[in-house]
Amino acid sequence: MTANTIHTTPRECFLRALNYTGPDRLPVVYSTSPAGRYVHGQKLIDLFERYPSDNPVVFTNTAVPPPETIDAQGRYHEFKTDDWGTEWEYTIFGIAGHPFRYPITDWDMADDYHLPPLPSPTGPDFERTRAAVQQQRERYFMMCNWVSIFERLHALHPMDGVLMALASEEPGLLRLLERLEHYWTASIDYQLATGMDAIWFGDDWGTQTATIISPAMFRDIFRPIYERLFARIKQKGGRVFFHSCGALDSIFDELLDMGIDLIWPQIRWFESDPNRIAACRERRVAFYVHPDRQKLIPFGTPAEIRADIIRYIKLGRELGGGVVFNVEIENDAPFENVQALVETIAEFR
Repeated sequence: MTANTIHTTPRECFLRALNYTGPDRLPVVYSTSPAGRYVHGQKLIDLFERYPSDNPVVFTNTAVPPPETIDAQGRYHEFKTDDWGTEWEYTIFGIAGHPFRYPITDWDMADDYHLPPLPSPTGPDFERTRAAVQQQRERYFMMCNWVSIFERLHALHPMDGVLMALASEEPGLLRLLERLEHYWTASIDYQLATGMDAIWFGDDWGTQTATIISPAMFRDIFRPIYERLFARIKQKGGRVFFHSCGALDSIFDELLDMGIDLIWPQIRWFESDPNRIAACRERRVAFYVHPDRQKLIPFGTPAEIRADIIRYIKLGRELGGGVVFNVEIENDAPFENVQALVETIAEFR
């Protein structure tokens, strides 16, 4: 196995991988996750810059927590309120926190809840954004983060209350879902108008062993919303990318049937049944290979990581595409493992 000669732009490479039309290399996407940059510093940035990715990402500085968030014992702790009015508690810098205070404490409040403002689809700010996207689009396939429905619900209201309200078909929750759908429709229209090629959806539907809600509830309440939003994107020439962690056995085929173009699953669950890979190939659904972050990347050896990556690259070659590598470095990965991951992808992809 030898390194690939690069003949196409990152955009062409990405499109060939999505379409299973034999890319000259398998695409790789780098995340700007601050946790890894904080732990590994400039040497991680240098590694990324030595082996460029196929997405327009810029690493300008090492992430550092604000001084006031570090106590006398050197422990990090911070509270931040997002644009949706949820206050989050963070205990590991750069790693997602947990809701601490919710803007909706009972469903009678939902009708009066104010969703965050959306940017205007007209005017100088829009034109500047559109020009910037169009310029990058000449070289890169452009993806926009992040439409969330289920996860947004349990960021606005405690999870147990959301699940009980779904089970009882609480009118206040259903009306909030309708408002969220309208909100995301407007957001999608804006992003596609700027020139984005694909819209990311992100809802974690799986636990380690099963989906959080029943397939029937997913089908009755959430699938129609997804289908309308997906149709909106497809009508405007965009593509649908979908991220969901956990075991998705009972809804996986439904996600494919709804017309997604790429799925980002937990890779060990995904590859545990070869039929899932075959189903993606048959429907021309590409998939993110996000190497096992639970065990392999933090606890494996460089040799094990190298062997795993080469196996995925062989799979992508056999499929004629479909495989997109996602490299997201968190706080628990030894640098020698990070180096093995990045360098092996760069050498053989």
